[in-house]
Amino acid sequence: MNNEEMENHNLITAFKKMWSNMFYIEGKTERVDFWLGYVTIAIIDLLFFTLVLGTNNSLWSVILFSIVSAFGLIMTFTAAIRRLHDANFSAHFLWLLLIPIFGVVIVFVLLVTPKSDENRHAPSTKPAGMKWESSILNWLIIIVTALALFGINELISNAANSSNNKIDVTNTSDNDDSSSSDSSSSSQSSSSSSESSSESSSSEESSSSSSDEDNDKHDDDNNDDQDQSDDNQDEDKDKNNDDQDQEEQNSASEQSSSSEDNNKENADKHDDQDKSDNQSNDDNNKQDNNDQPKQEDNKQTNNQSNEQSKPNDDQNKQQNQNESSNQQENQNSNASSSSSK
Repeated sequence: MNNEEMENHNLITAFKKMWSNMFYIEGKTERVDFWLGYVTIAIIDLLFFTLVLGTNNSLWSVILFSIVSAFGLIMTFTAAIRRLHDANFSAHFLWLLLIPIFGVVIVFVLLVTPKSDENRHAPSTKPAGMKWESSILNWLIIIVTALALFGINELISNAANSSNNKIDVTNTSDNDDSSSSDSSSSSQSSSSSSESSSESSSSEESSSSSSDEDNDKHDDDNNDDQDQSDDNQDEDKDKNNDDQDQEEQNSASEQSSSSEDNNKENADKHDDQDKSDNQSNDDNNKQDNNDQPKQEDNKQTNNQSNEQSKPNDDQNKQQNQNESSNQQENQNSNASSSSSK
C-alpha cells in the first residue's frame, strides 16, 4: 500500500492529474497532488524563463514562454479551486489574491489546510469521455491568456530597456565630463602620466600570469581615482566660482565706493569754485565801490585844471596877437625905408 501511495503521489502523476483536469472545477484535489503539481509547473516555467534570459529576450523565446505560462496558470487556478473544495472552502476566496500581501497570505493558509471530513462539497466524478482538448472555447481561453502574458512581458521588457537607456545616457554624460576633466588634468600632469605608464608597462611584463586579476584591480583603482579627481575638480570649480563671485562683488563694491568718492570730490570742487566765484564777485564789487569816489575826485581835479588853464590860454592868445602886431609894424617900417631909398 505504501508503494502504491508513493507511485500515485509524485511530480509526474500530479502534473498528469492537473493536465487532464485543466478545465474541470467541480471536483476535488488532495493537498499532496496540488503542491506536487504546483512545484512541477514552477520548475517548467523557470526553465523557459532562463531560456528567455539566455536568448536576450528574443521574440520566439518570449512567445514560447508566454504559451507555457498560460497552460501553467490555468492548471494552477483550476487546481486551487478543487483544493479549496477539498478543504471545505468556497472558491470565492481566490478573490483575495487581488489584495497584494494580506490576501495572498490568507489564500496560502487556506490551500495548506488539510482535507475536511465534514465536507459540504459532494464528491463529483469527471465524466469518462470529457476532454478539454475537444472544446474550442478552452483553446480560445488559452490563446487569450497567452496573448495577455505576452503583452505583460513586452511591457516589462520595454520598461527595463528604457531604464537601461536612461542609465546609459547618464553614464555617457558622466564619461564625457570625466574625459573633459581628464584632458585638462592630463595637460597639467603629462610627466606624472608618462612615469605611471612606464611603471604600469613594467609591472604588466613582470606579472603576465595574473594579468586579468591585476587589470581588473587597476581598472577599479583607476575608476576610483577618476571619480575622486572628478569630485576634487568639481569642488575646485565650485571654489573658483565662489572666489570669482566674491571678487566681482568686491570689485563692484570698490567701484561703487570710488564712484561715491569721485562724486563727493566733484561736489566739493563745485562748492569751492562757487565759493571762490562768490568771493571774487564780492571783491570786484568792493573795488567798484572804492573806485567810484576816486573817479569823482578825478573829475573834480580835471574840472579845476581846465578852469585854471582857461586864463593861461587867454594870455597866450594876447601875446600872440601882440607879437603879430609887432611883426606887422616891423614889416611896415621896412617897407617905408625901402621906398625912401
